[in-house]
Amino acid sequence: MADTTTTNVSLTKPEVGASADSWGTKINTNFDTLDSLFTSGPILLLSKGGTGASTASAARTNLGLVIGTDVQAYNSNLTTLAGKTSPSGTIVGTTDTQTLTNKTLTSPTVTSPTITGATISSSTMQGGTLTSGTSVSASGTYVDFTSIPSWVKRITVMLNGVSASGESNFQIQLGDSGGIETTGYTGCVNREINVLSFSNGFVLMYNSLAYTTNVIPVVLTLVNENNWMCSFISARSDTAVSYGAGVKSLSDVLTQLRITTANGTDTFDAGSINIMYE
Repeated sequence: MADTTTTNVSLTKPEVGASADSWGTKINTNFDTLDSLFTSGPILLLSKGGTGASTASAARTNLGLVIGTDVQAYNSNLTTLAGKTSPSGTIVGTTDTQTLTNKTLTSPTVTSPTITGATISSSTMQGGTLTSGTSVSASGTYVDFTSIPSWVKRITVMLNGVSASGESNFQIQLGDSGGIETTGYTGCVNREINVLSFSNGFVLMYNSLAYTTNVIPVVLTLVNENNWMCSFISARSDTAVSYGAGVKSLSDVLTQLRITTANGTDTFDAGSINIMYE
């Protein structure tokens, strides 16, 4: 019978009794064929299905699987991401510049944003949170707003239709952890050619009248550490308008403010007062 060959490598299988003089040569040829699959080591050649390397690092290089160059190293965040259901549309963060459509950001903190043509609802931007206080009816000799956060940089005080029992001017006083401060204010209020300087608080009008109501928006701005600037305009119901500005340096971080009458005895009897801060 004639010789046969192996199925996969085609090595010669000498037939018993038929290769008495050549079986050795045939066997040697088979060995050479097998040996050609390897380099010294022995290391199975890359072209023959091996790695062509004797170490794991060299094998990854030969196979184009260098960690950190050809393939991503293991990262627990990637494992977490792999377990998520892919969203429809754009994945946030895949490019430096993106247009996001129908994305919901829940309580985000955005630092130094540049936003053009956007509508933002109920978002939180660092240093830009606009918080409204609780409007209160103006009554008693003063109205206090306390627990103002330490990060606040600007406060808007709104007096709407406020009047008092006497003719003492309205004023705002600032306070910190040590309480309301009643001295150290510098500034003035003007009405036409009349000027009134103040030192015990930011006086909000020139010559209050008991029978009139007043609308007064006041802006308090933190200039630098614990130093506050005040600006305001007040409109009296008899058409008299006053305006003014002033500064006040606190001994600590502002935590509270008071709206009161300058003499401390006249009482508020109408209107509402509220603040907004950011």
